[in-house]
Amino acid sequence: MIPLANRKILSRFMLFGIVVTLYDMILHSLLVVIHLAFEWFELGLEEIIEHVFHTTRQQSQIIVFYLLWLMALCVLYCLWRALPGLYSRFKTQLLAVSSEYKSYIKDYWSEQSSIQKVKWLTSLTVSVSCLAFFAFI
Repeated sequence: MIPLANRKILSRFMLFGIVVTLYDMILHSLLVVIHLAFEWFELGLEEIIEHVFHTTRQQSQIIVFYLLWLMALCVLYCLWRALPGLYSRFKTQLLAVSSEYKSYIKDYWSEQSSIQKVKWLTSLTVSVSCLAFFAFI
């Protein structure tokens, strides 16, 4: 019997594997669902406008087109207004996390013996060399 903690790790690992192997299909399916939801919203809005204002199909489509543009521009304006605050919060969080990791790495490096430091530097050099070799061929 697999312990509960190991089952959670195994299930997360399997879910991660499924997402990695099927990311293109999952992304495509998600975009199709979003597109269909948008089309249903647009059709419903057209039908409501036709019924309430007694317009033709073409007139209601033009009205819906400009309403959707107005909604998109309002969302973009709100996003434009919110971006500086979001950027400053993200920047402070990123600086805090980076300083924490820098101190952690510095402490880890100072605890290592000279042999371990040489091993780390050698593996880093070989890794970067292989990456450059395979990336630029």
